[in-house]
Amino acid sequence: MIQAPPREPSCSLELVTVDITAMTFNQTWEVLGYVTFLDTGTQDPTAEENRKLVRPRACAMGGTSIALGMNSTNTNQVGRQGSGIMYLVLRPKSATPPPPTAF
Repeated sequence: MIQAPPREPSCSLELVTVDITAMTFNQTWEVLGYVTFLDTGTQDPTAEENRKLVRPRACAMGGTSIALGMNSTNTNQVGRQGSGIMYLVLRPKSATPPPPTAF
């Protein structure tokens, strides 16, 4: 993960579609972190309630964009449904890397 300066909690985020298996993904984006939700039933990754939870977390990580990394629903043997959503918190890769810091 990359550390980035935090942004204001209500910062503007762009929802982007990415292919994390493509060679260009790592040339284009820096992954700052993940926001994951697990719940019962089926979840809508674009629901307003999820956006209200994702936005301040992604902004605190310094993200400028969000991508849906995973959205799955399963049913167990007794018929209960559970679901998981994983959002990738991204920012465009900078042309020049930051200078190294002393440890």
